Amino acid sequence: MRGKLGIGSIVVVLGIAALMAIGKSPEAQAQRPAGSQWEYKVAVVNYNPGERLTDEQRATQLEKLLNTEARQGWEPVTSLLSRTNVQTIGGGVTTRDSTSFVAFRRPK
Repeated sequence: MRGKLGIGSIVVVLGIAALMAIGKSPEAQAQRPAGSQWEYKVAVVNYNPGERLTDEQRATQLEKLLNTEARQGWEPVTSLLSRTNVQTIGGGVTTRDSTSFVAFRRPK
């Protein structure tokens, strides 16, 4: 096993010596970050179960939002933050309102 390790080391040293003799050494170059090709915006999407919308009605509302943004060149990227507010009123009624912040982008 020692012989194999020694041969591998010799090959690496010879390779480096050959590169140095040729005058071509690998160079590390920093790359400049390219300017962003995108512009971003954030939309707020609320969900309030008190609105008493069916899933189909809520889906229609979200589709309208997406289609409106798409006509202006915006595409959804990700949800940045979601939060849920839970309130209990009088110990008997609990509501859960949700808010999501959705990032959109479009080419500059």
